[in-house]
Amino acid sequence: MKKIVITMFVLLTFIVSGCNSSELKVSEEQAKSSVIEQHTGNNGKVKILSVDLKRNNYIVEWENEENCEKGIDSVNGENGSIKMIEASIC
Repeated sequence: MKKIVITMFVLLTFIVSGCNSSELKVSEEQAKSSVIEQHTGNNGKVKILSVDLKRNNYIVEWENEENCEKGIDSVNGENGSIKMIEASIC
């Protein structure tokens, strides 16, 4: 009985440690800069409204008032790739 309990404990420990999030290679500031660079053009400046970290991805809400544009992008915390989640132009 003791062997079964110890074995179950060891297996559970391996499973839980495997579910830990890996260390991010992209900082929050790098994610902000990437989004600003992605959406900056000839018409105005991009302003970051909020940044949230969810499942190793930075969810960045941004707007460009001068261009009447806003949106939400996801920046991968491991490789820095940007994926547009939502965008609108008034």
